[in-house]
Amino acid sequence: MRSEGPAAEDTPRRVLTDNPDPHSDGVQALAAAVEQCERILVYSHLNPDPDTAGAALALKEVLTSYGKKVTICYRGIIGRAENRMLMRLLGGDIIHATKIDQSGYDGIFLVDCQPDYGFLPETGSLPIVGVIDHHPLSPSSGGIPYVDVRPEYGSTCTMLVEYLQRESLEPPRDVATALFYGLKTDTQDLSRRTDEPDIAAYDWLLPRIDRQVLARIENPPLPREYFECFASAVGHAKTYRNAVITEIGRMPYSDMVAEVADRLIRLDEMEWSVCFGMHGQRIYLSVRTVHLTRDAGELVKAVLRDEGVGGGHDTMAAGRVQLIEDSDETYIRIVTELWNRFLASLGEDSDIGRRLVTDDAFPERIHPSES
Repeated sequence: MRSEGPAAEDTPRRVLTDNPDPHSDGVQALAAAVEQCERILVYSHLNPDPDTAGAALALKEVLTSYGKKVTICYRGIIGRAENRMLMRLLGGDIIHATKIDQSGYDGIFLVDCQPDYGFLPETGSLPIVGVIDHHPLSPSSGGIPYVDVRPEYGSTCTMLVEYLQRESLEPPRDVATALFYGLKTDTQDLSRRTDEPDIAAYDWLLPRIDRQVLARIENPPLPREYFECFASAVGHAKTYRNAVITEIGRMPYSDMVAEVADRLIRLDEMEWSVCFGMHGQRIYLSVRTVHLTRDAGELVKAVLRDEGVGGGHDTMAAGRVQLIEDSDETYIRIVTELWNRFLASLGEDSDIGRRLVTDDAFPERIHPSES
């Protein structure tokens, strides 16, 4: 269990980006934070993506080198075809949280997320002993014994590469491949939110990866429902001056909104892409931008207000809204309101919206100017 010491609010935080020499004693601080924990539960964020999965696998290598017994788990689902292939080929050590009895563990470590990001499980009395993340620092991380938050990094996998290097640990080929793919996807192959450490980590990992496994992950077979959802997204899309917004309706997995937003941001002359969809009893949204000065994560928080959970980075963000009832009418009503808020926040005129394609198979369901 957590060692005796000062009250949580008095516990010094390790925010390594605030240190003039940010890596000077990070390894020692991490070892001290988990000293009293024999068994550690590493949590990825909800519906894990490659960055959180790769970082979690590498963190397990580090903590295991301290003699700890480590289990990696996740909540939610893994829907994107690439992510499912990643888990199938490399993620055998990552299991669903519903299969874990937390009473057998001494502490939780969060990777690629922080407590108030909506990814935190109902932990009961199990303490959070550490956070490693590349999202902006959240006040909710205060009081946690070990916090390493570096928002200037393009991926959490980059951070874990540095941990491996400082511990002189050579990652197994499968872990190196997972780290490489996580870094590659979060930085869009070093073209987005990339800093010097990301480039150095990329170069260090490249000769250590399994290229055949990577190719299988990047080119998985796609089910028919993927194309059905994408057709719906394109059919319902509307373009404005600098933004394209769409909604899928019901979708087989929550990551579909991110796949659509990733594709639509490539539409000529668009600076913003927004996609909504419904999975289970939740509305999910994803935002992408190439705007040079506005922050996508802050925009999502402003649009959702206190009605949902969301956040992200300057160029990419996500959010979700829990529904009281599972109905298409409720979905349309809430998405219309959020669609309006995005238009207002982006300074777009709802009256100039035009359909991306004209197809009678996808009748308009959102009429922002009428709400």
